[in-house]
Amino acid sequence: MEVRRIESRGTQDGYLARQALYELTLLHNTLEDIFEVHFARYGLSWPKFNALIHLYMTGDHGLIQSELGNKMLVSRANITGLIGRLEKEDLVVRRNDPSDKRVFRVCLTNRASALIQSFLPVHNSYMQKVMSTLDIHEKEGLISLLRKLNKGLNSI
Repeated sequence: MEVRRIESRGTQDGYLARQALYELTLLHNTLEDIFEVHFARYGLSWPKFNALIHLYMTGDHGLIQSELGNKMLVSRANITGLIGRLEKEDLVVRRNDPSDKRVFRVCLTNRASALIQSFLPVHNSYMQKVMSTLDIHEKEGLISLLRKLNKGLNSI
């Protein structure tokens, strides 16, 4: 079998841009894989955890369904489906909003609050372990570079 090489006709900057994006993509895929296993140990996934942590941070007040969708950057259909699945698992309840009967306020159940309270210390420790290859200055530098890249992307 013949191995093809992609001709790289361009600048060093172009090559480095492609290589950086390739490495970021590899990192993203690896992080998705390891966190999928991590969350699964607690019966969670990224979307479930994301929804539950947003609701946990609001306390007993909860969030209007559309607010939760906006915070999670997901469509109305996706947030409706996710909330439905979380309801079936007894992790959230939908309640009528006292100020507007047309909308639902999503709140954590006691079961979900207990799950998050037991999971957060484990999760925080795991995140620290994931990033343990970098020292404190490298972490600060990485954060700075990622913020700079993200800010630049907003102008495209």
